[in-house]
Amino acid sequence: MTGEHIDTLMGDGSDVASLDHLLKLVDRGDFDFIAVGRGMLVNHDWATKVRDGRVDLLSNWDPEVLNSLR
Repeated sequence: MTGEHIDTLMGDGSDVASLDHLLKLVDRGDFDFIAVGRGMLVNHDWATKVRDGRVDLLSNWDPEVLNSLR
């Protein structure tokens, strides 16, 4: 886990990251499955935006989003 990932587990926010490195790891066969839970919580249309190349429209992770789920 990266430091940023651990920080988000502790309640910090995080910025949208490029998918380029992730796609290289997928192409190399490093993953069988990729989860996009937090991305989907703050961007209900995450898949559409990524498919359309509009990652610039993705919102950053904000743990306050979890309060809306209660």
